[in-house]
Amino acid sequence: MTDGPLRVGLIGAGEIAQIAQLPALGAAEGVTIAGVVTASDEETRRNLARWPIERGYATAEEMIEHAGLDAVFVLTRKHMHTPFVKLALDASLDVFCEKPLATSVAEAQEVAAAAAASSQIVMVGFNRRYAEVYRHAHDRFAERPPRFVVAQKSRRGSEYRATLENGIHMVDLLRWFCGEAIDVVAMSSGDDRYQEDGACALIRFDSGAVATFAAVRTAGEWDERLEAYGDFTTVRVIAPDTSSISQDGVTTTIEQRPRANGWVDVTTSAGFGPAVDHFLDCVRSRRQPLTNAWEAWQSQALMDRILSAAGLPIIDQDEIEAFRS
Repeated sequence: MTDGPLRVGLIGAGEIAQIAQLPALGAAEGVTIAGVVTASDEETRRNLARWPIERGYATAEEMIEHAGLDAVFVLTRKHMHTPFVKLALDASLDVFCEKPLATSVAEAQEVAAAAAASSQIVMVGFNRRYAEVYRHAHDRFAERPPRFVVAQKSRRGSEYRATLENGIHMVDLLRWFCGEAIDVVAMSSGDDRYQEDGACALIRFDSGAVATFAAVRTAGEWDERLEAYGDFTTVRVIAPDTSSISQDGVTTTIEQRPRANGWVDVTTSAGFGPAVDHFLDCVRSRRQPLTNAWEAWQSQALMDRILSAAGLPIIDQDEIEAFRS
């Protein structure tokens, strides 16, 4: 690692990168965005015009060879995560990877093993753990896990493998709050197993906690919330705006809008910026991230158990077709 600014490169710079990682990196002190690799020359030109990026590269290999990097951000679609993470690890670079870590649990385990065998930092972007409203709630149960948790993430409109792509945020939070799952019962709804209307699960954890999880795509609006109960305390998060703790007849609430003087930035409130800051701090200090590759693998393994119990696929459709051929 250099003594000067951290030099980072981006592989992929799509929609999430524009609202999450790039604003955070652009505002971070002691960081140089040394390069970017995108799917097209036009996309690269747009990013160079908008963000303080030194230059674009045609391939990840070229950027890694010539940009003098300390770390790489892998912000592609999930089926491209594994080869790019391994490429960076082989070059002795630290890695921030978008969630989920891989297309399958087996692949995620493979990447986690590669990370463990290296001396590099590998962090996965489960940004909810870094959002203030969830940290506020988790702090209340840091010493003793809650007894019951209700977690839901709903919105209007479905997408390919929606529960995996989006609901995994809440599954990761449940592990963070409750521990490791022992029993899982789940059901799903919808005519297309790859573009389901939603799924629900009942989960028992090794801490004794019991949780319900719901990921719905037929809702009338975007809605994400988590409620935790234990020690005669109620913790309620309505993300990304409020978190409240009720105990002994008194409720204390934090609200993002007044705390930010009315200028709520989703990069901060949803935890994207703090997640990037955490990664950069871990790169500098050489400590393991809160959402390291092992944690990401374990959250994806629990997600797979939910999908399987609900009768939903655990690998992408094109993988099945490739296996059949």
